[in-house]
Amino acid sequence: MEYISKIITLVLDLLVAPFGAERHTLGLVWLSLLSGVGMALVFKATTSGRRIRTAKARFRSYIYEMRIYQDSLRTVFTAFFQSLWSNVLYMRSILPPVLVLVIPMILLITQLDERYGASHLPVGEATVLTVRLSGGADPHETDAALTCGPGAAVDAGPVRIPGTNEISWRVRIEEAGTHEATLSIGTREYTVQLVAEPAYRMIGRTRGAKSLEPLLHPGMPPIPEGSEIEYVHVDYPHASYPLLFWRVNWLLIFLFYTVVGAASIKLLIGFDI
Repeated sequence: MEYISKIITLVLDLLVAPFGAERHTLGLVWLSLLSGVGMALVFKATTSGRRIRTAKARFRSYIYEMRIYQDSLRTVFTAFFQSLWSNVLYMRSILPPVLVLVIPMILLITQLDERYGASHLPVGEATVLTVRLSGGADPHETDAALTCGPGAAVDAGPVRIPGTNEISWRVRIEEAGTHEATLSIGTREYTVQLVAEPAYRMIGRTRGAKSLEPLLHPGMPPIPEGSEIEYVHVDYPHASYPLLFWRVNWLLIFLFYTVVGAASIKLLIGFDI
C-alpha cells in the first residue's frame, strides 16, 4: 500500500509542478479540470450512447404523456411508473463508469485532502500533537516523550487521558519552515513533520497503524510495526480557497472545476451523459 501511495503522490507532484510550491489554488484547479476530463473520457468509453439516448427519450415521452393526459388518472399513474423504470434503465447504463471510477476517485480525494485540506502552522502560534496508544495501554503507565528540532518547541504536556488512551502535547512554532517532532513511546520512536511555511507539497494531519493508512493518509510516515501507537494527529488550521466571490473548502473547488472540465470535453468531442 505504501508503494502505491508513493506512486500516486509522485504523479500528482509532477502534474502540479509547473505552478510552483505556493500557488495551491492553481494546482487544485488544474487537478480538478484534469479529473473532470478523465471522468468524462472514462464515461464515454464505458457507456452506450444509444442506450442513454433511448432511456432519456423514453423518460421525456412519459413526462409529456402525464402533461397531455393529466385528466386521466390511470394514464398519469401508468406514465409515472414507466418514467421511474426509464430512470432505472438510465442508471443501469451509467453503472459501468461509476464502478470503474469509484476507487480511483476515493484515492484522489484522500490525496487532495492531504494537499489542500489544511493550511500551514503560523509562526508564534501553538498546535496540539496527540497520540493514541494501542491495545488499551494506560497512558499513565506508558513512557512517552516528545522532542522537537530547531524551529519548534514543546510548550506544555504531556497531558494523559486514560478514557481515550491518548497523550497530548502543545507545540509552539518559533520559526518558519518545516520542523521535526519526534515521539518516543516505550522503546520506539516516530517522527512527524510540522509544516510552518506556505510552500509545501502536502500536510499530514493524521496517521494510523491500519493497513489502508498509506492510501487514506499519505502525508505522514508509516507507524513502525510493533509500536504502541494506534494513531497520531496534529492540529492544523483549515484551508480555504477563492471561488467567485467567496473563500470555500477545497472540495467545493474540486467539484466546481471537475464539472467544468467534464462539460468542456463533452462539448469538444460530443457524447451523451
